Amino acid sequence: MILRNLARRKTRSLLTILGIAIGVATIVILGAMADGLAEGYAATLGGSGADLIVTQKGSFDITLSALPQSAVEQIQAMPEVRAVTGMLAGIVTTEGAPYFVVFGHETQGFSMARFKVVEGQSLAEWRGHGRPLLLGKLASQNFKLKVGDTIRLTDSAFRVAGIFETGSVYEEAAAVISLADAQALLQKPRQVGAFQIKLKDPGQMDRVKQRLQRVLPNADAVASTQATESQQQIAYMRGFAWGLALLAIVIGGFGMMNTVMMSVFERTREIGTLRALGWSRRRVMGLILGESLVLGELGGLAGCALGALGVVGMASQPALAWLGGRLSLGLILQAMAVALVLGAVGGAYPAWWAARLLPIEALRYEGGAGTGTTRRLPGSPTLRALWRRKTRTLLTLAGVGIGLMAVIALSGMAEGFVRQLTTLIGASTQADIILRQKNASDLSYSAIDERIGKRLANFPGVRHISGMIFGVAQTEKLPLFILQAYNPAEYAIRHFKVVEGRPLTGTRQILLGRQAAEALGLRVGETMRLGEFSFRVVGIYETGILWEDQSGVISLRDGQAMWGKPHQVSLYGVKVSDPNQAEAIRAQIEATFPEVAAALTAEFGETLPDLQNAQVLFAAISLLAILVGGIGMMNTMVMSVFERTREIGTLRALGWRRRKILGLVLKESLVLSLLGVAMGAALALGLNGLLKGIPGLGGWLEIVFSPQLIGQTLFIGVLLGTVGGLYPAWRASNLSPAEALRYE
Repeated sequence: MILRNLARRKTRSLLTILGIAIGVATIVILGAMADGLAEGYAATLGGSGADLIVTQKGSFDITLSALPQSAVEQIQAMPEVRAVTGMLAGIVTTEGAPYFVVFGHETQGFSMARFKVVEGQSLAEWRGHGRPLLLGKLASQNFKLKVGDTIRLTDSAFRVAGIFETGSVYEEAAAVISLADAQALLQKPRQVGAFQIKLKDPGQMDRVKQRLQRVLPNADAVASTQATESQQQIAYMRGFAWGLALLAIVIGGFGMMNTVMMSVFERTREIGTLRALGWSRRRVMGLILGESLVLGELGGLAGCALGALGVVGMASQPALAWLGGRLSLGLILQAMAVALVLGAVGGAYPAWWAARLLPIEALRYEGGAGTGTTRRLPGSPTLRALWRRKTRTLLTLAGVGIGLMAVIALSGMAEGFVRQLTTLIGASTQADIILRQKNASDLSYSAIDERIGKRLANFPGVRHISGMIFGVAQTEKLPLFILQAYNPAEYAIRHFKVVEGRPLTGTRQILLGRQAAEALGLRVGETMRLGEFSFRVVGIYETGILWEDQSGVISLRDGQAMWGKPHQVSLYGVKVSDPNQAEAIRAQIEATFPEVAAALTAEFGETLPDLQNAQVLFAAISLLAILVGGIGMMNTMVMSVFERTREIGTLRALGWRRRKILGLVLKESLVLSLLGVAMGAALALGLNGLLKGIPGLGGWLEIVFSPQLIGQTLFIGVLLGTVGGLYPAWRASNLSPAEALRYE
């Protein structure tokens, strides 16, 4: 009976299933990415047979970890240690992939045994010309490279010495080079990202950890089986996956509730008959809930199939293969459970409403448009038509509004972040030109040698030059505490106006923004601990820029020690003598120093590759929201046309042409979508207010409502209305008057 009821409105049921399937496919794809990344980290950190993994304390990810390579001798001298080897992991750019993972290993270290060379030679055997590289089998297939070919990583050329397999998609989508070559490529001289340690007796692990704390006080040592749990990037990936999936589920949930509610409305007399024949309220509720659950599970099955196809397709893309999507039975069951919950939640209210129907009232129900309500509503015929089914209209508006809120919020945050970052760096460095490492895949990996800064100081037309490093530190009270590191003697640090205490004069000192000091409960003279680093608060500053007033400033030497960038900076700010010559000087700097990318301060944010990639990601998320919302819109308009079949037949009999019917339905769809735009904008404004109230985040996650964003949102609204209403309008315009008038 349940399947027969769903088959009554095949179009409506199929659209609902498709909406749910997209949400479930999102769970499968992003969950597979997170699981694949976790599996890849486990293989990378523990697959070599090491017992202990040592990384920098507090590092967000192993690619940002930095430890002194010289410690290997002290570790090897420990009586409990059988063998130790250093490794370095990083993310670089290559043609066709803005993010490409590369591993640096000691060619004679025990960790190299993991990489089974299936073609060519190992790194230790290489006797050819150029710097050798082992390429994972998946990477070789995606990039169409074979042994002997050349591949460029950032600005360095490597020769493919061999192709390897490990059984890990994450590793097989990457490359392996010697530790020395990795240090040069990633600009981390005499550093490693992790030490892999084999013990003579694993039972002595705790004793070795204590010894390591004395040798490397700024490091964390964990068992190789637990190393993955210490990588914060995986936790962020899982959180992002569920956040995005929740968005798709919420939008799909409104579509589910809309479908089931409309099914109940059109079957009101049928439900009244069942109640008159003795059906209990519980049985009626079970019938409606059963239909909703079946819809949810069918959507779940379709979503799992779509998700599996997406994971397979992702593995064939060079830019995404390193994420290593991994399908598992647990993930599929999790996705199906979400679909089941979605069916239960989406059908709960319609089932409760149907169960409360009194038999005598339900049997008198005539369906139709609800004319009494429509007559009381002033306004255009289009608005009155939409108001005929308030529940359906409001549920559709909610789904479309939430989807458009996501579009507005994400696009507005991306634009706001670019503006804020440009303001922050421009104001704090007092610069006309900003320099970063050319071809760095992310600002976090940008590293410029200080020797370039010394040469730039004598460059024609340059007045001042200031190097800086900035990064994120972990605090309990501020979720996003930004640290900026400057040389206390350089020009840029004058920007931070100290209102209490004094300026920086040396290392292990910190200036706190007023809001950061209040949030952390710190005053001048007190000590602040960040990881293994202790800083004395020497001053409180105010700049009037929210980002900075929630941040801190330390010396450049301390920043280099914290983030593993000895004698390097992330950025250089260049102040020129004549601002009118800034563009000419910028071009001359790039021509003189090919290893850096120079941009005018006002254009700096827009040139960052990580922000450009983030905007692509936000566009993909927006497309997801639009797709799910568009399906909901189409579903609503299809239901409206079905319900008004006799009315449309009457209009056709009275002489209305097909074009006029087409315009009538399309107009309703467009009005509904534009109302959804208004609701989405209102929700985004509310979200912006909430974000501003979060300590430490308010300055960073501001939603900028630019004219471009408003125009983009209106365009999306019109597109949603057109796409969502086109098929229903075409169907309505093709109804035969005679058949429509006989429609029951």
